[in-house]
Amino acid sequence: MGQFSGVATAGDMIALPQAILEVYSADILHEALGVMRFEEFAVEKEELGKTPGQTITMTRFNNISRGGPLQEDEDLQEKAMSASQRSVTVTEYGNAVGVSEKLLQMSMDDTLAEGAVLLGRDYAVVNDLMCRDALAGASQVLYGGAKTTRAGMVGGADYFDVELIRLAVEIMQNKNAPKFNGEFYVCFVAPHQASYLKRDPDWVSANNYANTRALFNGELGMWEDVVFIGTTHCRSGAVSASEPGYESSMVNAATGGSAAANVYEALLFGDSAFGKATGLPVEMRDSGVRDFGRKHGLAWYSIMGAGILEDDFIVRIETV
Repeated sequence: MGQFSGVATAGDMIALPQAILEVYSADILHEALGVMRFEEFAVEKEELGKTPGQTITMTRFNNISRGGPLQEDEDLQEKAMSASQRSVTVTEYGNAVGVSEKLLQMSMDDTLAEGAVLLGRDYAVVNDLMCRDALAGASQVLYGGAKTTRAGMVGGADYFDVELIRLAVEIMQNKNAPKFNGEFYVCFVAPHQASYLKRDPDWVSANNYANTRALFNGELGMWEDVVFIGTTHCRSGAVSASEPGYESSMVNAATGGSAAANVYEALLFGDSAFGKATGLPVEMRDSGVRDFGRKHGLAWYSIMGAGILEDDFIVRIETV
C-alpha cells in the first residue's frame, strides 16, 4: 500500500491534507537544489504576498568618494551615501502532474514523493533557465577568434580558448567587478566549449590542483581567477529544440567560413551581477476535489523573477 492516507470530506470525497502538501513542498525544493547551478550565485531577495506583474526592488549602494591623507588639525569629512534601485519583475511559474486516487492508495511506491521528485527537477530547470536568460541579456560580448560579430566567426577555427578568458577577465577588472568571496569570478560553459578549453596547454599546466576544491557541483577547474562550471543549460544552436539549452538564433549563425556553424554561449560574471526576486517560494499545490475525489492534480507553483543588477559585471562569450 502507498503511504498516503486521505481525509474524508463532505460526500466521502478525498482531499489532500495541507500538512502533507507542506511536507512535499519542502521535498520539491530539496530535489531541486542538486540540479540548480545559477541561483547560488545570485543576489536573492524575498518578499511574500506579491501578485503577478509586480516588481521587487533591490537596492545597490554606490561607492563613497575616496578619502585622503589628513592634516593633524583636520577633521574627517563625512561622505554622503548614495544608492540606486534595480527592479526585478516577478511573474507566475509552475507545472503539474496528474494522479488518480487509486494510484495514491494502491501503489507500492510513495506516489506523492515520486511526484515531488519530478516536480522538483522541473522547478530546478525552469529556475536555472530564468537566471540564465537574465544573464544572457548582458551587453558585453566577446566572440571567438577576435571576431567582432557572431556571423563573422568561422566554423572549425574560432573555438573557446584561454585567450578569450584573458580578455574577459581584463574587461571585468577594468570595470572593477567584485569577485565571489574576493577570490574568483564564475564562468558557465557549454560541454562543447569545455572540451576545447581542457585541451589548451595553458589550461592543462595550470590545473594540476585537480580535486582539491569541491565548492560547486560541476566545477571543471580554475584559471585566471575564474571558476568554470559546465552545464547543458548554456545556450547553443547545436542541441535539439527539446533541450533546455536550445537557442534558435544560434543555429548555423556563424557564417564567416565556407560553411555555417552552430554558436555556443558562455557566461562569465562577478559577484552581485544579477539578482533573483521571490514573491512566493516554490510550493506543492493540489487541484482540489475532482471527479468525486478520484483524480488529483499536483503542481509546483512560485512567483519569481530574475534580472541584471550590474551589466558591467557580466561578459558573454560566443564561440563555435
